[in-house]
Amino acid sequence: MATTISWLDDFRRVVTRGEIIELGHILHEDIPNSPNHPPFMFRLTKLHNDARIGGSDVSASSDMFTMGSHNGTHIDALNHIACCGMVYPERDSDEVATRRDGYSEHGIETVEPLLLRGVLLDMPSLFGIDALEPAFDITIDHLRAACERQRVDIRSGDAVLIRSGWEQYWQDHRRYVGVQHGSPGPDGAAAAWLGDHGIRVTGADTFAYDRRPSAMPAHVELMVRRGINIMENLRLDALAASGTSEFMFCALPLRIKGGTGSPIRPVALL
Repeated sequence: MATTISWLDDFRRVVTRGEIIELGHILHEDIPNSPNHPPFMFRLTKLHNDARIGGSDVSASSDMFTMGSHNGTHIDALNHIACCGMVYPERDSDEVATRRDGYSEHGIETVEPLLLRGVLLDMPSLFGIDALEPAFDITIDHLRAACERQRVDIRSGDAVLIRSGWEQYWQDHRRYVGVQHGSPGPDGAAAAWLGDHGIRVTGADTFAYDRRPSAMPAHVELMVRRGINIMENLRLDALAASGTSEFMFCALPLRIKGGTGSPIRPVALL
């Protein structure tokens, strides 16, 4: 299906350096894993010396992997979170889902390719620190202050990426996932403020986007009430180091029918 090119003016204005910054983590068996999801698993299934093709000197090596749809850098489908059993838009989750076929509404296959203006809000730089404290609530005032400090505005249709500095803990699984002390994220009011700006998607460099521990108020506000997708486990340190707050954001989910999420390979175009 063709998509209207509404981002072309922003692309011409924003992309001036010709640089691409990777915003996703590499998938391998040692990545941090949420206790709510199955892990990423990989192995080589065929080595080159196992067999030759058609009696020739040519061979092929292959592999296989298994993973949950919320491993690594990924995007949530709107059906991933429910409140009182209701998913967006005010649907009884039992009426739109089966274990065999997934969700009949708002499966991850319905999320179109994302190519739109991106905004980075750098929270550690706002406070002059390396990373936010565990269980830190990012509030409306913090988001506003970051916009003012970085001289950037949030517009309808944007991808808003929130940096907490927690990418540096990626190798420390328990700390990154917040097993003992939690992890930072926007509170419900901050999420509503983003939603009021009409953003298309938002994401963070943490495994849950929301502050942990919590009852996921940002997920409920954005996904259940407003139909705004959330991305998690982004890599945002290199983007912050580039000194830019505005860029073109690109990410494509896999088209998994009825799925609750998908791995993505997001990039920033500068």
